[in-house]
Amino acid sequence: MTRSPGGAAEEAGIPRPARRARDEARIAGVLRAGRAAHLRLVALVIALVAWALPASAAPRLEPAAQAGRITVLAEPGLDATARELAAGAERQLERIAADLLDLPVPRAIEVRLVRDARDLAAVAPAGRGAPAWAIGVAYPDLGVVSVATRRGPTLSDPAATLRHELAHIALGSALGERAPRWLHEGFAYQHSAEWSWERTETLAGMAWFHSIIPLDQLDMTFPREELPASRAYAESYDFVGYLSRRGRWEDRSDDGDRWPFRRFLREVGQRGDLDGAAQHAFGKPLRELFEEWRAELGERYMFAPIGLLGLALWVLCAGLLALAWWRRRRQNRRRLAQWDLEERPRTESGSQVVAPPYVPWPGEDPLATEPDDDDNKPSGPRWVN
Repeated sequence: MTRSPGGAAEEAGIPRPARRARDEARIAGVLRAGRAAHLRLVALVIALVAWALPASAAPRLEPAAQAGRITVLAEPGLDATARELAAGAERQLERIAADLLDLPVPRAIEVRLVRDARDLAAVAPAGRGAPAWAIGVAYPDLGVVSVATRRGPTLSDPAATLRHELAHIALGSALGERAPRWLHEGFAYQHSAEWSWERTETLAGMAWFHSIIPLDQLDMTFPREELPASRAYAESYDFVGYLSRRGRWEDRSDDGDRWPFRRFLREVGQRGDLDGAAQHAFGKPLRELFEEWRAELGERYMFAPIGLLGLALWVLCAGLLALAWWRRRRQNRRRLAQWDLEERPRTESGSQVVAPPYVPWPGEDPLATEPDDDDNKPSGPRWVN
């Protein structure tokens, strides 16, 4: 690098302290740039390690149990749980098949059992992954189910999770892609019975505030995260449950005959027409059945506030009675204590009374001699009859 004569003259004219400060500033700038580049390099290395870590930390699965069509691959140490799941899974598939008459059934199912839910994505089929919130995932087209025994510190019921996912597998084999998402979730709920208070509150709120999602928009409103209070899941569970117990006719005294529901599923699997299947099974198109369920939901939950108000009044009255009893008992104790304080001086003074000495009667004491009753005995009877 060459320097111009003018620049040299200017350099010579700058005082030495100024030149030193300028050089130090340049060196500090170079050092800062070097540190920034170093930090960027470290961040890049950390990102690469974090990206590669899940693949290298994937749990090792080993064959642990097999029963019928079920094969369970589990992490080491989960063999007992794997055997329990395999033993109950085949029976659960038979119960699910009772709702899917004359429809295809899954031939073989592979269950992948892990300890923590964070490993579900690592054991998922290639290119599939798993939601971060899931405790179990089903892949109906592949016949694969992933189940976790806990989510962080919270333990779960792997048997109930497996029942839910097996229902997804069975319905996927029977109906394929003809089953909408709401039917999938509602059918799985029917066979897992995972009741939730949060979903009950959600349904009550939907009935009170008239915020029910229309049926044609239900599939599009499923959230990316399955919160327990999700309206889409709660609505799907309850609507499919209503169809399963409705019966052929709109009869309030129906005891829950499932044959119309089973016929509906069979019609969907064979023809793929939801409205036509509903018309053949229930005598009404699906939209009218949905409105029927909406009215039933309103009747079910609209009286809940009245019942809750009555319960609140009863609890309030009971609390007031208990408070009154407690206050009366406290007053009685105070009154008894006051009486004791008032009686104590009297009893203490009465215990110190000294009897006066005996003073003889002046003169002849009339009590010195007492008459004898025997001296004046009658001489005998005066008359004898």
